[in-house]
Amino acid sequence: MKQTRPVIGIIISLLFLLLCFSSQGRIILSLPDNQKMVVGEKNIIDINLPRQLETQFEMKILGPSQSVLAAPQNSPVSITRNDSGYEISALKPGKVDLQLKLLGYIPVKSISIETMAPRRVVPGGHSIGVLLQSKGIMVVGFAPVVSDSGEKIYPARDNGVQIGDLILEVNGQKVKSETDLAQIVDASQNKTMEIKIKRKEKYLTVPVIAHLCPETQRYRIGLYVRDGVVGVGTLTFWDPETNKYAALGHIILDADTRQGIDVLKGKIVSASIQTIKAGKPGKPGEKIGVFDNSGKIEGSIDKNGSFGIYGETAVDIDNELCSYSLEVGYAHQVKEGKAEIYTVVNGTDIEKFEIEIEKVYPERKNGKGMVIKVTDPRLLSLTGGIIQGMSGSPIIQDSKIIGAVTHVFLNDPQHGYGIFMDQILSEIPEQSELQADVS
Repeated sequence: MKQTRPVIGIIISLLFLLLCFSSQGRIILSLPDNQKMVVGEKNIIDINLPRQLETQFEMKILGPSQSVLAAPQNSPVSITRNDSGYEISALKPGKVDLQLKLLGYIPVKSISIETMAPRRVVPGGHSIGVLLQSKGIMVVGFAPVVSDSGEKIYPARDNGVQIGDLILEVNGQKVKSETDLAQIVDASQNKTMEIKIKRKEKYLTVPVIAHLCPETQRYRIGLYVRDGVVGVGTLTFWDPETNKYAALGHIILDADTRQGIDVLKGKIVSASIQTIKAGKPGKPGEKIGVFDNSGKIEGSIDKNGSFGIYGETAVDIDNELCSYSLEVGYAHQVKEGKAEIYTVVNGTDIEKFEIEIEKVYPERKNGKGMVIKVTDPRLLSLTGGIIQGMSGSPIIQDSKIIGAVTHVFLNDPQHGYGIFMDQILSEIPEQSELQADVS
């Protein structure tokens, strides 16, 4: 027995080397470590090995049962062996680990699978007005206080305040608007104020003494500040089960500091597109619209996340292009080829336009998983391609909502990026988060 062990070991080693250097073996080893599936979906793993070698492999569900013929109790997936490999069927939502083994006990490849319930949402395309008030007052520039002698004084800057800082409190009193800050500063006169600021993830307290401005006869600390943003964008989807929505497909940044804005409060309303400024290479175009307070859209902004803005609507939202909700398509289901976007180019009417998905990068998590090209002649004649205000326009492929428009290529407005629904859905705030923020 002892003499046969080295021989068996050599045989196993040779089999493993044969696997690694064969084209089929490289296919097995290149299988993704993680996969997503929707309940009801089937995934074929084609290992396509020679018959004599194929019988030496077995794929197992890690769990109480190790049989390929009978899936473990309550397993999210089942495995069926076929002529060329294995067929994996998603049975219910959950997570499971699969392992492909050689000779029944040598692990060759492990795959983690997440199965998700089918989800349906109402596609967007609606033009929305965005009114966002930040948590704190953002410093966007420095404005000198000019003394009687003509000297330029920068009280806040000289004591350490920087562009991009968020002013949260002055002398323990919260500031929620530019007016709040101006009134507190003026009332302090020439006394030292303790200004609490947030700088990225750090909290600092800076002592500042205001100076009297001869021109205005008010005390100032030499800052340009902003307490929020206003703009026009596009709704991506609305969930009829929860009344939650997502829009824009990317974070709202302050125009001067290029930093994300923490939400104190905000709302979305209907908007009407009045004019289109067409895009050209090097000069992005723009939708120009006005808020329509009599429109059908009204909702809160609860989060300004990396992949869009999120909140809840006070009313139901429908889409005139779809009399029913659409199934969500995830990154692994997106393919190169024809698709459509929904957006508004005139008034409040949602229209569909043809695009081409040229590249798909399902592994990307940065909101740029698709390279898209506008091919619709009418949209090209009106806008030149992708323009500002179009961000958030839903992308539809095979009757599924698969993502949204996010960015335009600066030197080629016909091209841009799209974000997958996976990323958009990953940031929807749970009720517990909202309660924590309020408290």
